[in-house]
Amino acid sequence: MKKLLSLCTVIILVFVLAACGTSNNVNKNNTDKSTKEPAATKEPNKDKPAEQITLKLFTALADRTNGAGKIEQAIIDAYMADNPNVKIEVEALQDEPYKSKIKVYASTNTVPDIIQSWGQSSFIKPLIDSDMLMELNADEFTSNKFVSGAMDGFSQDGKLYGLPRGADFLVLYYNKKIFDDNNLQVPTTTAELLEVSKQLRAKGINPIATNAMEGWSLPIWFEYAAQRQTGDFNKIDDVLAGKSTFASDADFLAAAQDLLALAENKALADGFLTADYGTARNLFGQGQVAMYVMGNWEAGLATDENFSEEFRNNVGAISYPTTAKGKATDVAAWFGGGYSISKNSKNQEAAVAFLKYFFAPDNWAKQLWQTGSGTPAQVFNDFLTGNESALQKQLVDMFGSMTSSSGTPFHDNGTDEFKTKVMESHQKLFGKQISAEDFLKELDAAVSVLRK
Repeated sequence: MKKLLSLCTVIILVFVLAACGTSNNVNKNNTDKSTKEPAATKEPNKDKPAEQITLKLFTALADRTNGAGKIEQAIIDAYMADNPNVKIEVEALQDEPYKSKIKVYASTNTVPDIIQSWGQSSFIKPLIDSDMLMELNADEFTSNKFVSGAMDGFSQDGKLYGLPRGADFLVLYYNKKIFDDNNLQVPTTTAELLEVSKQLRAKGINPIATNAMEGWSLPIWFEYAAQRQTGDFNKIDDVLAGKSTFASDADFLAAAQDLLALAENKALADGFLTADYGTARNLFGQGQVAMYVMGNWEAGLATDENFSEEFRNNVGAISYPTTAKGKATDVAAWFGGGYSISKNSKNQEAAVAFLKYFFAPDNWAKQLWQTGSGTPAQVFNDFLTGNESALQKQLVDMFGSMTSSSGTPFHDNGTDEFKTKVMESHQKLFGKQISAEDFLKELDAAVSVLRK
């Protein structure tokens, strides 16, 4: 929780300033939300030809035409224009294919120069332990204004091995027009979520989409369901620490039963178990599903011109529905993806120079915020425009009012084997292939892997 409170403070400050009027403090150019060219770097020494360098960058921002992927590519293109001696070759895959391929690179000792990394033990720890990542000097990135605590997940034994891009949290998106057209209220409690899903089904409308095929969103959903039963995100941490078990706790059973009830009442979109990230997103954006369980990084839904103007004007977001114990201010939130440099890179100095440029506040943080594509892990109050989208304001209000957070998703707090077992057990539960009781037993079996 401490890692995210500093960012919450920044967000609250940003919007307090907005309420007081920031027009005199905001650069007039900031009112343009389109992706802008990043700040230029110094011209190379014209007296000496610069060495030609090729950097390979491997990223999980697969969509290069929208949102964060578009911004990442724009910064890369601008950097190459400013530094003609540097060529950056980009390989981009969606999250799970990315994570599969990074294992191939690691096994063959061919990790690209710059890779997307996650400050979560299931991803970064094996790479650090295998001595595959370059240690970074945090002092070199002071001017990049990272929020206090944002680098913690990328550190081990007091050494820094990566830099964070943003702060992430899981929310429930909804299509206001679908609800209005069918005289339905957006659910604010877990009981209402089940009931409105039944009503949508009765009208022939798919209730909820998420990327169940890839599996990683489902354990975070369970964290919400469990917190809404217990009022405490820390109870799962106690299980991971060996202080208790999933199967022995009535609150965890109730949480599993809540999710199973959604599955049994067809709250999940048709074919959801075979829907990857892109499929689930498109189902929602094309108006074929009423709700979408996904992260705040999808703030760009309100500006994505691949979807209709009608949809863009009607997309909204709320915190996960509440109970008497779990409030809207209890948020499943964590610091997400970022970048690391391969220890075997032959161009480490050039890779560091690029990351300094990438994270220059006027580049990533400014563009991510002003395009409504997410919440940066850097101070961004200077980039307030006053023209933030309604969806962006909803997400920021949600995050800024957070009183407790989950921290790193629990399936990422262990080995790769643990993570796989946890995700598979959730796919079985949501797929009605397992009882709530057996689901909890499978989670305990996964935890036992951590103690081998």
